[in-house]
Amino acid sequence: MSPRRVVIVGASLAGATTAVTLRRLGFPGQIVLIGDEPHPPYERPALSKAYLAGEVDVENLLVHPPGTYTEFGIELRSGSTATALDVPRRTVRLSSGEQLPYDVVVLATGSTNIRPPIPGMNLAGVHQLRRLEDADRLSAGLRSARSMVVVGMGFIGCEVAATARGYGVDVTMVDRLSGPLVGPLGPVLSGYVRQWHEDHGVSLRTGVDVAAFEGGDGVEAVRLADGSLLPAELVVVGVGVRPATDWLADTGLHLVRGAVSVDDSGRAGAAHVYAAGDVAAVREAAGVHRHLEHYRSAIDQAARVAHAVLELPLPSAAPSWFWTEQYEHILHLAGDLDGTRMSVRENPFTAFFTRDSTLTGIVTIDNPREFRRGMRQIGADVDLSALADPTANGSRSPVQL
Repeated sequence: MSPRRVVIVGASLAGATTAVTLRRLGFPGQIVLIGDEPHPPYERPALSKAYLAGEVDVENLLVHPPGTYTEFGIELRSGSTATALDVPRRTVRLSSGEQLPYDVVVLATGSTNIRPPIPGMNLAGVHQLRRLEDADRLSAGLRSARSMVVVGMGFIGCEVAATARGYGVDVTMVDRLSGPLVGPLGPVLSGYVRQWHEDHGVSLRTGVDVAAFEGGDGVEAVRLADGSLLPAELVVVGVGVRPATDWLADTGLHLVRGAVSVDDSGRAGAAHVYAAGDVAAVREAAGVHRHLEHYRSAIDQAARVAHAVLELPLPSAAPSWFWTEQYEHILHLAGDLDGTRMSVRENPFTAFFTRDSTLTGIVTIDNPREFRRGMRQIGADVDLSALADPTANGSRSPVQL
């Protein structure tokens, strides 16, 4: 039987997509979408780029136009926080004390920033970026600051650094790892990103930890573990995120590195419980879990959850992919880079990743057309000798046999 009430916890990209997809698939029952922010669901990628730079406004970030939820009969409860889930009784407890019953619950609470225990984290001028209000405060700081230290060279750190240079702020990036985005990209591709930042005047300090943030009324400097002192009127700390699952304690749900274990349809181990987006870890072959914190993955997982709730055939799974924009460059990545061989074609840059003779992943720089073409070939057998051939015909895929 079709459920009568679906409660979606998390007015995120995944949560909003699940709600609207259910309606578009013909679900006639009640849909309640719960979000702890006072805004309609919005997309976060631009917070570190175009929104932070003042190039787009809030309306351009919304997942759906404001009237969509009323039009589709979705009860959007903004500014409401879920505090507990009672699986046997099928209820969600809200911060107001209300016990909200459900037939099906979808967990889409996303991630929260990791807050490192660095002395001085509470000083004025030390920021983290996750929500609209965070971006607003940081944007105001960038308009007057002369110097900034970015702690962490992941996506947020790199994109914020690039945006800050657009404001004319002197930027130093610090990370204990060997280079920007070295975790997801590896050392070779990280070198390209490093060059972008150095070309735009950013100083990079790698292989060193932060010891403390120092100052009086506000941050004035960052002390590194090697004893050096970096001047900073502004600091941004972006050292990673973790799934927002603290409120699920004592539910019996299986968590993998903090994320809810689900199958490929988004079903969790408990009956009538689903999860999508950053909060979900998808169980694959041999019990291996894949946790993807990407924009496109949130949309795809939400669509599969909506189909599964209505017991409809699942949409075909697409390779995971993401992008990052820094300065005048855009890097796209799709598929799996682990345990692979890399073949590179320059001008414009394209890297193909293969395991045996199978294309598993592709990375492009300033080459979206080749990225779209290559992404369609992921999982196919390829001609290894053609991958790095700069004379390959650009009008067709150079990798398909």
